[in-house]
Amino acid sequence: MSVDITSGAVSFLSKHGETVLAEPKDGGKAFNVPSVFETKTWDVQQTFLSPSDEALYGLGQHQEGIFDIRGVPIRLHQANTNISIPLLLSSKGYGILWNNASLTDFNPADQSIIINPSTGKGRFTTGAKGSYGFVLTSDNRNQLTLQVGGQQVIDINNIWTPTSASGTAALEPNKEYEVSARGGPGGVQLAMRAPQDTTTFRSEVGQAIDYYFFYGPDLNRVISEYRAFTGEALLFPKWAYGYWQCRERYHSQQEILDTAAEFRKRKIPVDALVQDWQYWGKYGWNAMRFDEDHYSQPKQMLDKLHADDLHMMISVWSRFGEDSDVYKRMAAGSFLVPGTPWTDFFNPDAQKAFWAELKNGLFQDGIDAWWMDASEPEFDVLKGKQTFLGSGESVRNAYPLYVTKAIYEGQRATTDRKRVVILTRSAFAGQQRNAAASWSGDITANWITLRRQISAGLSFSMSGLPYWTTDVGGFFRPEDQYTSDAYHELLIRWFEYGTFCPIFRVHGYKSNAELWNYGPQVEQVLTQYDQLRYRLLPYIYSAAWGVTRNGETLMRALPLEFSSDPGARAVSDQFLFGPALMINPVTTEGATQRRLYLPAGHDWIDFWTGKRVSGGQTITADAPLDRIPMYAKAGSVIPVGPVAESAPAKTGPIDVLIYAGADGDFTLYEDEGDNYDYEHGAYSVIPMHWRDKAETLTVGDRRGSFPGMLEHRTFRVVRVTETHGAGLIARSGFDASIEFNGKAISVHVPLPTKR
Repeated sequence: MSVDITSGAVSFLSKHGETVLAEPKDGGKAFNVPSVFETKTWDVQQTFLSPSDEALYGLGQHQEGIFDIRGVPIRLHQANTNISIPLLLSSKGYGILWNNASLTDFNPADQSIIINPSTGKGRFTTGAKGSYGFVLTSDNRNQLTLQVGGQQVIDINNIWTPTSASGTAALEPNKEYEVSARGGPGGVQLAMRAPQDTTTFRSEVGQAIDYYFFYGPDLNRVISEYRAFTGEALLFPKWAYGYWQCRERYHSQQEILDTAAEFRKRKIPVDALVQDWQYWGKYGWNAMRFDEDHYSQPKQMLDKLHADDLHMMISVWSRFGEDSDVYKRMAAGSFLVPGTPWTDFFNPDAQKAFWAELKNGLFQDGIDAWWMDASEPEFDVLKGKQTFLGSGESVRNAYPLYVTKAIYEGQRATTDRKRVVILTRSAFAGQQRNAAASWSGDITANWITLRRQISAGLSFSMSGLPYWTTDVGGFFRPEDQYTSDAYHELLIRWFEYGTFCPIFRVHGYKSNAELWNYGPQVEQVLTQYDQLRYRLLPYIYSAAWGVTRNGETLMRALPLEFSSDPGARAVSDQFLFGPALMINPVTTEGATQRRLYLPAGHDWIDFWTGKRVSGGQTITADAPLDRIPMYAKAGSVIPVGPVAESAPAKTGPIDVLIYAGADGDFTLYEDEGDNYDYEHGAYSVIPMHWRDKAETLTVGDRRGSFPGMLEHRTFRVVRVTETHGAGLIARSGFDASIEFNGKAISVHVPLPTKR
């Protein structure tokens, strides 16, 4: 690092002395900057140089479908469907954590464009030729749409929208353009950013410019360093990597038990049923207890679910109905944000009080997981309020971090026998240490929304947080969802994609979203992918251990994994699931093929056919409705288990799939499946190494142990080729079998033609 002692400009250098990131010569720092938005001034601003060949990623989850955010003005502000995490990754191999929890503009749009409230139209004149950025702001309702010179730049249509949305347009120099903007009933504001080779963070409240620099240059290393700094991502219980059945909503204890029984009757794999809101009934909003009129014996209900290897997650909010007893107790303790029914989670005593209510009302009955809804908090209620840590403006983006902290630390203090599982609608830097996953909010069921969830999830993962999902099938669904062939196609494609999200969960508003309600053909395809998820659990759970132990990522964007491949830089609709499987969702209605890029430096094997394809090229892959294109990286070793109806801690024989063509390694991780004994060494790892030239698989010495560990394991080895072992076919023959007792053993696995 070097510092200009005159201007204070900082430059970050590689070990070879090359500049990786630099502030401008004048330092790029500013204070009390005039703003066109809601405050008169912004307190802190830092600008960096950004060369034209740079790509930038991260900053959370946003709904515009933009992946490379270089030059894009983005408002970092929590909202339903919008998650703001101030971690930025660069194709140059560095990361920046902007350490400020107030409302922040990334690449501020400082030129206001006046919009006629009657017509929604306005005009502006460009300067230089180039990419112009736009930020459109409204009141979280219905739509955020913008056309510039007839070109669609922003296009979000949903019952709930983020507060703002972003877009870019390549424009000609010195030309007047007409804009057409639409928002919610409260009107719109529009601002523009001219082309420039800089990156800027500007925050509303701040006592100092505060940021952290990480350098890889491998971007996976940047994520690992970020986790080492902000906290490791904790390992969920094994069941949480299975299928979660969620809907709006289950209405009674009997309905839940009947649904559980139907899953088991149909032998459809499932590990969690999710109880959405309103279960509190007569006790008032978010009363943290079941209404006995509809849930007569909650503990017995949960005991029955547990006996059937099922778990329950329940919806909990951070605000209370003023008629509830919980509200009265929290208000009496001054544990609410003044003037609101929302918990002041910035207050440590409020965190403890909230958990105590949750423990006494729900956890003691056996609830397994927490769905912390509206944790932004919704509708920006902290603005203009005073919290335990100061003004709401100074901490408004960090609220979900403290919500999840209260739950995680509360449950950990209560017991270490049950791992914490939290699903929450918002997130902030460091939240991975609180055993929290996020989902993309209340989104609409249509093709463009499905397509945008892929880039949204990849951006979220590139912001350092590894666990994320969507409402598979969309939250707002069509009224004819059960009979519509058009919707069934969308549901199948979304479910195929969801199978390979870190968390696998279906949800829908006013929906009976169980698989069998969409007809036998849809049920068959969805069940096939559900079963595939469960067969892959040894692979998934081991990859999750890599997330916890090594700071790895489960849903890996191509620029994250193949940072040296220019062809991978802009790919926003493909990803690696774990270290080996390339997932290529289909997001076009009626498609039976899709174009996809195979990164250079590797051969790739079609999961369904076993056909080998060279990397470094774009291909057209077959994609009939029941098939999502999948490719295994040559040299991959993938353990798969038997078809199961739940995620058992113990498994039978494990099939080891070998995708030859390069040397490869995999480490099989196992533990008890729940509790935190793994933190104290109660787990085992079994290394596997494929030597390609020798055509030999070596299963190394097992390291470690845990109660109930299978001392003897059978590994059935399959070398996948075009004529053998591909896809989901039932395997009657194996290329080799290994009886493993904990000591290293090797087996020769030649091609069938050599035998």
